[in-house]
Amino acid sequence: MGFRLDHIGLVVENIKEFAETLYALGLKPGTEQVPNPLQKVSASFVNVIDGQDVYIELLEPTDSYSPIINFLKKEGGGLHHLCFEVDDIEETSAKLVHKGFQMVSPPEDCAAYDENLKLECKNVTRIAFFLISKKILIELIEKGK
Repeated sequence: MGFRLDHIGLVVENIKEFAETLYALGLKPGTEQVPNPLQKVSASFVNVIDGQDVYIELLEPTDSYSPIINFLKKEGGGLHHLCFEVDDIEETSAKLVHKGFQMVSPPEDCAAYDENLKLECKNVTRIAFFLISKKILIELIEKGK
């Protein structure tokens, strides 16, 4: 059950404005903002390590029903989740459930990830979310191949 950090998800009020702050810190411009209708968010990815696919994912709610809207209102945004790449999302999810971790969202397709990073894959990327403590959310990602 190997985990590799893929991205750190931050909830922000405005992706374009927050991205400018990251660029001022010396990070290179990120991907174009892409909506994910399943999650009711728009996302942009900023690569933080040259030559390696490790990103900061900027998340902005697309409507008042977005699952991140309450987080934005209550917390003002900030760290939302850590995402780890796994080889087999179904197997890894089953192992985490068996170990007692709470599944928040079962594995589902996430074509928006592939579109955002311009990945051309035969199979769509899949994601799942788990609470690993009272306030720590992790995302698993099995990238399309």
